[in-house]
Amino acid sequence: MNNVLSKLFNNQLELMNHIGNENNASVYDGVYNNNSKMTNVIIKMIPRKDIKYIDQMLIEIGFLKYLSGFKTSLQYINVCYSIKLSSEYLIIVLEKPNGRTLKDIIENYKFSNWDEYYKFIKVIMFRLLLAINYIHSKGVAHRGLNPETIYIDYVDGFVNQLKISDFAVSCGNYESINYENQRKKTKGSSQSSKTQKKTIYNRVCETINLDINPPENFKLSKLIARIKQLSTNQTRESIYLYLAKKADVWSLGILFWKLLNRKSLDESPLDLKFPTNYNQNLSWKTLPIDINNKSVLGDINGKDNFDIMNAFFKIVVDLMLNKIPSRGKSDEILEKFITTNKYYYIDKDS
Repeated sequence: MNNVLSKLFNNQLELMNHIGNENNASVYDGVYNNNSKMTNVIIKMIPRKDIKYIDQMLIEIGFLKYLSGFKTSLQYINVCYSIKLSSEYLIIVLEKPNGRTLKDIIENYKFSNWDEYYKFIKVIMFRLLLAINYIHSKGVAHRGLNPETIYIDYVDGFVNQLKISDFAVSCGNYESINYENQRKKTKGSSQSSKTQKKTIYNRVCETINLDINPPENFKLSKLIARIKQLSTNQTRESIYLYLAKKADVWSLGILFWKLLNRKSLDESPLDLKFPTNYNQNLSWKTLPIDINNKSVLGDINGKDNFDIMNAFFKIVVDLMLNKIPSRGKSDEILEKFITTNKYYYIDKDS
């Protein structure tokens, strides 16, 4: 197999270990020569007879290819390096995520004290807002944000990198990948085909499915009518993308709410249940932390920890877990986080 791949990728790719299977795809570790730099990669090999799964993967990769066209995107996503079609497989070469998933860190990493934990989640919330705001600015909604699609390189108390993965259910702008062109190139023609001009399509965000359904899920038709009243220039595509972006904000809001509500460093906050009757039971809108409880707030920065976390919690409640249209946009929430952090850590020290 390595000989076949080496020839197909002009000696740029080496297959290493078989990791497992994903649907009908075989997944491997590998090394890829990316502009003379050896890079660790994930290789997905999909049998070309599995047309349905190939079509699904090409749309997901289309989002990565589209976003990868902007250099700044490399800070926020795991890029797709190459796609090839052999006589038997569609082969996709992806950047290998650094670090661990947020879920793995929260559940298994032993934070030394509350000060370290609060510092960690403050950086994570900021980086996530920065990433999702960037993705939204490019006309894409992720729709699958959760602790298992967020990869973090966390070493010695520092977040070196945070990237968002898995664009399988994303919607908005994506770059088309000409599978037919790839297929024809495997039929014995030694001539290289001309580079195809990239075409940007829009995948309409027709469904919004979350573990915790936001209020708008129950009256979607009325909400769309309301949005049309607010702006007569909205198209069907723009309305659904607008809703999908708001669903991303809701997903992050639920995640932030859990991280901020952590009661013990020995228990995962991801196990916390957001109340299903949240419209009636409003207790979730208050951060249940005793300002005098040093075992939770930390001995070093107890009062400061409480003030900043309480301020962030208020942003989450007011702007991220509110109903549409009152729910904030990602850029608005990001700006609020930045100004709040500046107030507590710069202005108060001056």
